[in-house]
Amino acid sequence: MKIDATDAVAALSELVDAGFTHDFRIQNGKLVDVSAGLAVNPAEVTVRMKLRFETEPGSGDASNIYALEIADTGVKGFLVDALDLEGDGAPQDLVKSLKTAEPDTRSDMTEDEDYRYGVRKVRKSEFNADPGRYVLRLGFPDFPECPFGQGFTMLGFDTARQEYVWLVTKIIGDERLQRVPFQGENSEA
Repeated sequence: MKIDATDAVAALSELVDAGFTHDFRIQNGKLVDVSAGLAVNPAEVTVRMKLRFETEPGSGDASNIYALEIADTGVKGFLVDALDLEGDGAPQDLVKSLKTAEPDTRSDMTEDEDYRYGVRKVRKSEFNADPGRYVLRLGFPDFPECPFGQGFTMLGFDTARQEYVWLVTKIIGDERLQRVPFQGENSEA
Protein backbone atom coordinates (compact mmCIF):
# COMPACT_ATOMS: atom_id res chain seq x y z
CA MET A 1 0.00 0.00 0.00
CA LYS A 2 1.28 3.46 -0.88
CA ILE A 3 0.09 6.76 0.55
CA ASP A 4 1.12 9.87 -1.38
CA ALA A 5 -0.27 12.49 1.00
CA THR A 6 2.07 15.10 2.42
CA ASP A 7 -0.20 16.09 5.32
CA ALA A 8 -2.09 14.11 7.95
CA VAL A 9 -5.60 15.09 6.86
CA ALA A 10 -4.98 14.02 3.25
CA ALA A 11 -3.37 10.79 4.49
CA LEU A 12 -6.53 9.89 6.41
CA SER A 13 -8.57 10.47 3.28
CA GLU A 14 -6.27 8.16 1.30
CA LEU A 15 -6.46 5.47 4.01
CA VAL A 16 -10.25 5.59 3.98
CA ASP A 17 -10.20 5.28 0.17
CA ALA A 18 -7.93 2.22 0.59
CA GLY A 19 -10.49 0.54 2.86
CA PHE A 20 -9.18 1.61 6.28
CA THR A 21 -12.57 2.94 7.35
CA HIS A 22 -12.78 2.13 11.07
CA ASP A 23 -11.82 4.76 13.62
CA PHE A 24 -9.70 3.32 16.46
CA ARG A 25 -8.95 5.21 19.67
CA ILE A 26 -7.32 4.58 23.02
CA GLN A 27 -10.01 4.85 25.71
CA ASN A 28 -9.53 3.95 29.37
CA GLY A 29 -6.43 1.91 28.62
CA LYS A 30 -8.08 -0.09 25.83
CA LEU A 31 -8.05 -0.01 22.07
CA VAL A 32 -11.59 0.68 20.92
CA ASP A 33 -13.11 0.46 17.45
CA VAL A 34 -15.27 3.57 17.75
CA SER A 35 -16.97 2.79 14.44
CA ALA A 36 -18.31 -0.49 15.81
CA GLY A 37 -18.40 0.48 19.50
CA LEU A 38 -16.25 -2.51 20.48
CA ALA A 39 -13.03 -3.05 22.42
CA VAL A 40 -10.32 -4.74 20.36
CA ASN A 41 -7.86 -7.35 21.59
CA PRO A 42 -4.41 -5.79 20.93
CA ALA A 43 -2.96 -9.26 20.26
CA GLU A 44 -5.16 -9.42 17.13
CA VAL A 45 -3.91 -6.08 15.74
CA THR A 46 -1.40 -5.77 12.93
CA VAL A 47 0.13 -2.36 12.22
CA ARG A 48 0.09 -2.19 8.40
CA MET A 49 1.61 1.28 8.19
CA LYS A 50 2.86 4.07 10.42
CA LEU A 51 2.83 7.52 8.92
CA ARG A 52 4.74 10.18 10.83
CA PHE A 53 4.09 13.81 9.96
CA GLU A 54 6.70 16.15 11.41
CA THR A 55 5.71 19.76 11.98
CA GLU A 56 9.19 20.80 10.87
CA PRO A 57 11.85 18.51 9.40
CA GLY A 58 14.07 17.12 12.15
CA SER A 59 12.14 18.88 14.93
CA GLY A 60 11.16 15.68 16.73
CA ASP A 61 7.61 17.05 16.93
CA ALA A 62 5.12 15.02 14.96
CA SER A 63 1.74 13.37 14.63
CA ASN A 64 1.44 9.66 13.87
CA ILE A 65 -1.24 7.83 11.95
CA TYR A 66 -1.36 4.05 12.16
CA ALA A 67 -3.13 1.86 9.60
CA LEU A 68 -4.40 -1.12 11.61
CA GLU A 69 -5.91 -4.46 10.61
CA ILE A 70 -7.66 -6.88 12.95
CA ALA A 71 -6.79 -10.55 12.46
CA ASP A 72 -9.59 -12.96 11.51
CA THR A 73 -12.18 -10.20 10.95
CA GLY A 74 -10.20 -8.27 8.33
CA VAL A 75 -11.48 -5.00 9.81
CA LYS A 76 -9.17 -2.18 8.76
CA GLY A 77 -8.96 1.30 10.20
CA PHE A 78 -6.76 4.03 11.55
CA LEU A 79 -5.50 5.28 14.88
CA VAL A 80 -4.52 8.97 15.04
CA ASP A 81 -1.82 9.97 17.51
CA ALA A 82 -1.83 13.74 17.08
CA LEU A 83 0.36 14.32 20.14
CA ASP A 84 3.14 11.86 19.26
CA LEU A 85 2.44 9.75 22.37
CA GLU A 86 2.88 6.43 20.54
CA GLY A 87 0.04 4.69 22.33
CA ASP A 88 0.61 6.22 25.76
CA GLY A 89 -2.10 4.80 28.01
CA ALA A 90 -2.78 1.86 25.69
CA PRO A 91 -2.32 -1.84 26.46
CA GLN A 92 1.43 -2.58 26.51
CA ASP A 93 1.37 -5.13 23.68
CA LEU A 94 -0.24 -2.52 21.43
CA VAL A 95 2.27 0.14 22.53
CA LYS A 96 5.10 -2.21 21.57
CA SER A 97 3.59 -2.77 18.10
CA LEU A 98 3.09 0.95 17.55
CA LYS A 99 6.61 1.87 18.63
CA THR A 100 8.33 -0.82 16.60
CA ALA A 101 6.45 -0.06 13.37
CA GLU A 102 8.84 1.48 10.86
CA PRO A 103 7.60 5.03 10.20
CA ASP A 104 7.20 6.66 6.82
CA THR A 105 8.23 10.16 7.94
CA ARG A 106 7.05 13.24 6.08
CA SER A 107 7.01 16.94 6.79
CA ASP A 108 3.54 18.21 7.62
CA MET A 109 4.47 21.82 6.93
CA THR A 110 2.04 23.80 4.84
CA GLU A 111 2.36 27.09 3.03
CA ASP A 112 1.25 28.77 6.23
CA GLU A 113 3.65 26.98 8.57
CA ASP A 114 2.63 28.97 11.63
CA TYR A 115 -0.75 27.22 11.69
CA ARG A 116 -1.56 23.61 12.38
CA TYR A 117 -5.04 22.11 12.09
CA GLY A 118 -6.56 25.57 11.87
CA VAL A 119 -4.95 27.03 15.00
CA ARG A 120 -1.74 28.98 15.50
CA LYS A 121 1.29 26.79 16.22
CA VAL A 122 3.40 27.65 19.26
CA ARG A 123 6.99 26.43 19.19
CA LYS A 124 9.13 25.68 22.23
CA SER A 125 11.12 28.93 21.92
CA GLU A 126 7.92 31.00 22.09
CA PHE A 127 6.70 28.96 25.07
CA ASN A 128 10.06 29.38 26.86
CA ALA A 129 9.81 33.17 26.53
CA ASP A 130 6.63 33.19 28.67
CA PRO A 131 5.59 29.71 29.88
CA GLY A 132 2.85 31.08 32.16
CA ARG A 133 1.04 32.49 29.14
CA TYR A 134 0.04 29.06 27.82
CA VAL A 135 -2.13 26.36 29.38
CA LEU A 136 -3.37 22.99 28.19
CA ARG A 137 -7.16 22.90 28.33
CA LEU A 138 -8.71 19.47 28.86
CA GLY A 139 -12.27 18.60 27.82
CA PHE A 140 -13.51 22.11 27.04
CA PRO A 141 -16.75 22.21 24.99
CA ASP A 142 -15.65 25.18 22.86
CA PHE A 143 -12.71 23.48 21.12
CA PRO A 144 -12.53 24.21 17.39
CA GLU A 145 -13.48 21.43 15.00
CA CYS A 146 -10.85 18.68 14.67
CA PRO A 147 -9.82 18.09 11.04
CA PHE A 148 -9.62 14.33 11.73
CA GLY A 149 -13.32 14.25 12.60
CA GLN A 150 -12.59 12.91 16.07
CA GLY A 151 -12.80 16.04 18.19
CA PHE A 152 -10.05 17.39 20.40
CA THR A 153 -9.81 16.13 23.98
CA MET A 154 -7.13 18.70 24.87
CA LEU A 155 -5.76 21.79 23.23
CA GLY A 156 -3.35 24.57 24.07
CA PHE A 157 -4.67 27.99 24.99
CA ASP A 158 -2.91 31.36 24.80
CA THR A 159 -4.21 33.29 27.81
CA ALA A 160 -2.84 36.62 26.49
CA ARG A 161 -4.62 36.38 23.13
CA GLN A 162 -7.54 34.34 24.48
CA GLU A 163 -7.31 31.84 21.63
CA TYR A 164 -6.69 28.14 21.14
CA VAL A 165 -3.23 27.21 19.89
CA TRP A 166 -1.39 24.08 18.77
CA LEU A 167 1.40 23.40 21.25
CA VAL A 168 4.26 21.40 19.76
CA THR A 169 4.84 18.02 21.43
CA LYS A 170 7.92 19.19 23.33
CA ILE A 171 5.72 21.67 25.20
CA ILE A 172 3.09 19.07 26.13
CA GLY A 173 5.71 17.17 28.14
CA ASP A 174 7.09 20.32 29.82
CA GLU A 175 6.37 20.33 33.57
CA ARG A 176 5.83 24.11 33.48
CA LEU A 177 2.72 23.73 31.30
CA GLN A 178 -0.36 24.11 33.47
CA ARG A 179 -3.20 21.66 32.73
CA VAL A 180 -6.69 23.08 33.14
CA PRO A 181 -9.60 20.59 33.16
CA PHE A 182 -13.06 21.85 32.26
CA GLN A 183 -15.06 22.40 35.45
CA GLY A 184 -18.42 23.42 34.01
CA GLU A 185 -19.89 26.55 32.49
CA ASN A 186 -18.21 28.90 35.00
CA SER A 187 -14.71 27.55 34.34
CA GLU A 188 -11.96 30.08 33.54
CA ALA A 189 -8.48 29.39 32.17
